[in-house]
Parts: sequence; structure tokens; C-alpha cells
Amino acid sequence: METVNFKTPSPRIGVDRYTLFKITADSATETTYDTAVTLPGTVEIAPTDNGGADNFDADNGAYAVEDYLEKIGHEITNADIPPEIDALMRGLTMKNNGVEVGKNTQAPYFGVAWRVTKLNGHYRLVRYYKGKYAFASPVGAKTKPSEGPSEKQTAKATFSAVARESDEQYYYYIDTDNLPEGVTEDTALSKWFTDPDWYPTTENA
Repeated sequence: METVNFKTPSPRIGVDRYTLFKITADSATETTYDTAVTLPGTVEIAPTDNGGADNFDADNGAYAVEDYLEKIGHEITNADIPPEIDALMRGLTMKNNGVEVGKNTQAPYFGVAWRVTKLNGHYRLVRYYKGKYAFASPVGAKTKPSEGPSEKQTAKATFSAVARESDEQYYYYIDTDNLPEGVTEDTALSKWFTDPDWYPTTENA
């Protein structure tokens, strides 16, 4: 049997360029996205994916095993979420430069992309094709202590992914030190944050 050798893995040391693409249409034939919007101040992105396996018993024993995924998505921790992006994510209305929260709101779907910095100087590029956001309220806060450093408070949002209708895909990721031949890292970093449908191929380089 032939031995397959893999590259030595590099630790992940950072995350940035969290970018949203509002979905304008999603059908069996095509998914279209609006212009990219970048959210600065990303602290952490924690996947919420949960997988498992379920045994089907027959003939007095385990007969088959079904594996599955659930809760696909991620939780983002940010330095804060600016009001304009908060309104965009939740489908809310801006009123006199503030955010108006009312009863009849409908959060839109988004695609999202970001990059994870690796210790070797390259990146892991990640994108989710379709999902919605749920939020903890952004109006809470904790008083500043009378002595010592103040506690750094953050904002959180949860992105729950669904498969887009056009191809039934959830997400995709690739490392920039493992791109197809002919695709440069500069090209990948440029295309990744402007086109949610771009794939690193020689034809698209």
C-alpha cells in the first residue's frame, strides 16, 4: 500500500476580514449576492457545527450507521458591531443615524467570508454560502471599575447556516499554501472577498 504524505500543519494564530454579502436572490438555478461589506474588529469566530452518528439496528445488532451534521454555522465575537452593520444584519431600519427596533422586522440571508492567519504566514480562507444572524442585545454594558484596567466588553452574533438552493452547499475553505497550480495567493485574497462564488482554479487565476 502506498504511503500518502501530508504537509506539516501550521498553527492558527489570528482571524480578520470578516466580510458579508447580502443575498439578493436564491433559486434552484442561481444565487446572487450584493456588494461586500467588511466588519472590522473581529475577536473570535467559533464554529457551532455539531456532528454525530446514529446506529440502525437489525438482525439483532448494529446493521448500518448514519452520520449527520447539525447546527451548522458559527458564533462571532467582535469588539463591537457598528449600528449600520447591526441594522444590515438584522434587517432593521436606520432612523436619524440610530437603529430603530420594531415588531415587524425580517432578517435577510447573507453569505460570509473571512481569513484565518496561520503561523507560517499563509491563510485559511473560509466562506459560508447562506445563513441568518441572531444577536445578543447590543445595548448592555458593565460599569467601569474605579481602579485598575477596565474590562473589555464585546458584542456577539450567531450565524446559522442553511444550504443555498442553487447547489445545496453549506461552506467551503482552502489554505493559501495549498492552492491549485497557477493560482497565486494575491489572486485568492483578492477574489475571496469580492466574489462568494469564486473557486481557485487555473482558469480563474
